[in-house]
Amino acid sequence: MVTDKKKDPFGAVADAVAAGGGKGQSAKGKGAKAGAGGEWVAPVPDDAPQPKRPSATMGQPGEVWAYRDADGRVLAYVARFDKAEGAKDLRPRTLWREGGKLVWKWQAPPLPRPLYRLDALAAAPAAPVLLVEGEKTADAAAKLFPAFVSMTWPGGSKAAGKADWKPLAGRRVVILPDADAPGVQAAAEVAEAARSAGAEGVAIVTLPDGLPIGWDCADRFPAAFSREALADLLAGALAEASRGAVKLPYGFTLGADGLFFTERKGESEHDLRLADGFEVLGLARNSDGGDWAVLVRFCDLDGRRKELVIPRARLASEAAAVRAELAAEGLFISPSRGKADRFAAFLAEVGHSCRWTLAQRTGWVDGQRFALPGDVIASGDGEPVYFTGNADALHYRKRGTIEGWQAGIASRAIGNRLLVFALGLAFVGPIMRALALEGGGFHFRGASSSGKTTLATSAGSVWGGGGPLGFASSWRATGNALEGVAFGHSETALILDELALVDPAEAGNAAYALATGQGKARAKQDGALRKRAEWRVMVLSTGEIGLADHMRSARLAQRTMAGQELRLIDLAADAGAGMGAFEQLHGAAGAAEFADAIKEAAAKDYGLAGPLFVRRMIARGQPSGARARELLADFVAEARRGGDSGQIHRAALRFGAVAAAGELATELGVLPWPAGTAKAAALWLFGRWAEGFGRTGLMEERQVIIAVRNAIQQNQARFGTVTARLTDDEESGPSPRAGEARSLVTLGYSHAIDMEPVYLLHAAGWDEVLKGFDRKFAAKALADAGYLWTDTGNRHKKKVRLAGNKPQPFYVIRASILEYDEEAGPETDAEADSASRAEWPSATWGDDWMPGDD
Repeated sequence: MVTDKKKDPFGAVADAVAAGGGKGQSAKGKGAKAGAGGEWVAPVPDDAPQPKRPSATMGQPGEVWAYRDADGRVLAYVARFDKAEGAKDLRPRTLWREGGKLVWKWQAPPLPRPLYRLDALAAAPAAPVLLVEGEKTADAAAKLFPAFVSMTWPGGSKAAGKADWKPLAGRRVVILPDADAPGVQAAAEVAEAARSAGAEGVAIVTLPDGLPIGWDCADRFPAAFSREALADLLAGALAEASRGAVKLPYGFTLGADGLFFTERKGESEHDLRLADGFEVLGLARNSDGGDWAVLVRFCDLDGRRKELVIPRARLASEAAAVRAELAAEGLFISPSRGKADRFAAFLAEVGHSCRWTLAQRTGWVDGQRFALPGDVIASGDGEPVYFTGNADALHYRKRGTIEGWQAGIASRAIGNRLLVFALGLAFVGPIMRALALEGGGFHFRGASSSGKTTLATSAGSVWGGGGPLGFASSWRATGNALEGVAFGHSETALILDELALVDPAEAGNAAYALATGQGKARAKQDGALRKRAEWRVMVLSTGEIGLADHMRSARLAQRTMAGQELRLIDLAADAGAGMGAFEQLHGAAGAAEFADAIKEAAAKDYGLAGPLFVRRMIARGQPSGARARELLADFVAEARRGGDSGQIHRAALRFGAVAAAGELATELGVLPWPAGTAKAAALWLFGRWAEGFGRTGLMEERQVIIAVRNAIQQNQARFGTVTARLTDDEESGPSPRAGEARSLVTLGYSHAIDMEPVYLLHAAGWDEVLKGFDRKFAAKALADAGYLWTDTGNRHKKKVRLAGNKPQPFYVIRASILEYDEEAGPETDAEADSASRAEWPSATWGDDWMPGDD
């Protein structure tokens, strides 16, 4: 009730006004009547002017209700003016600022409008909510059913869509309609609004037939329908909203005032208080039926609501540690040994009809439920899901509006193909299963201030923000820590900043681990294997250097495997327009100003587009997955060229997934782009990457050629010069340096023989140069490229007679390998190799080719 008559805008007596609540805000009056201007001022400041009394024509209000925020501060009032023949007129009154002055108006607050009694809601964070129609009815329900927080919305049955229902997120909601057709219709609309706002459970009371038309609980109860009968209906609806009921072990009672155990000695009984009051929300287990646990909820001493999952395995093995954790979160538990043991026994024995699915990682629990920290997106069917990951370490936060995100970030991507690609990448996670896509991602490489961080920030805003790096995480982490990070970003997007921060010796393994989606194998105490951690992630990485260059910077130089580079595809953060990653600045003075505008927008609106994408995918149902596969197939068909290697096709699938995600998000109205925008950007970027990578042949084959070329170029001093004899005559003594224990020997031919020189590598030299490569694969790669001389049987070693020595087996490498350009490929093909080899005098070679069994 309003107790400050100075702030009573109607001059009514204090005890004629009921207390209420609402979330405070100050907003433009766009939701007011047409022609209304100014700014709504809420909550009402202490220095606000006293409103004038109603005019003589309106009279004195019969009742006045104050809408308050969670802290009890007044936001608005609603007055009821009684008219003839029982009619009534409800009029809102709000405070506005016009021309620098504060003015009271008979005008509704802007949309969305606050709910009534939000202060009562804040004071009872664990209590169920009872929604009724009308402020008078809410006051009556609060007295009749104090276990509920009774609330209503402003404007009556036809205004349910104008209220702000967000405060009902996470609440169990029971709706009691008026006994008429408009009341039933309003209840259905309110139920849908509460579910959309994230209510934990919603149920509508079905009233019995025969009640007076328009009856509500503020009216006199009919003879055939008592308060107790209505209380039973509410209890049934609450059970439905709670999805179950607690089953207390023998001797225990649990209520708002605490957990008690009734101790019996002879004929006497004594209640022992074991702990503060809390709720048991249900029993939980993972999707495989293991890790059973009890889910509890309580409020700490400051009124903050806490929810904890208590594994029953821990109750059996370390009950004291469980009690310590609960106490640390603010739940009082009696320290007395006997009472503490009984508290643990209660948690071990309590039952519940509600079952929860525990989700340790983000992403799909099944095809219709998608788990995020603090937000499980579902179609409404199936049992509830509880996310058990460390939400505090992740940044799945929400802020602003989807319209603000679309205008501030997504719309600015039009004309900027790298930015389009980065945003499309952020939507791939939820369709990875539908596409049967393995994990992996893309690495944007560029110098400082090239725009790569802006690309990462934009992509991260799809799912969250508010952290030190927005939604992104740092590459600076151990292998085990990166597993945990991947676990928390499964089937969303994993943004990793600055590759140089990870140890170069671990970079390649990290890329493999993130992409393969499996953690390290670990053993239990009995030696049996634990279940591996699993995830699916689409990675967007940034850095000033690429993965290959970073790995080569290690003390022991490493070569990147093709699998590593295909799992984390390297892209230059340069669109080629002289503005770094950007092509169109949308009115900005320069690239730096454009990047700053996007970063500012990403700090204002974030965490909305990804969940909306999933929600609309679920609403569409199975066609979403089929459409994603169709979009991927269209991309691959257009991107394919004749002669493309399997590695190029594999990469095309990853680029195509980004195109499919972007196009699907456009079709679902999440991305405000013309159809084909995401596909065109992905095709352009794929073509640019494929030409640089090499569309034909395997990457490993090119690495073999490069390794041999570089070894010859960099180790000339380790080659000895000898002369090949065209006859079988033997000379006494060894050839120059031929007997030295050297890894490599070079053969220089006299000018009398008009043939190009070759380089001879014996087995030890071959192994040194091609360390890490398979012998057969390397020899075949060189032979196919025309750099390794072979005979018609494709045997890879040749016996060569050095002057004064018996024939020795060598790998014979053509000197033309020094001219190899990895961007252009080999200059000679197999036919040229065959023709050139035919010119060599047979006497140059030894008796036989060595078998190619190495």
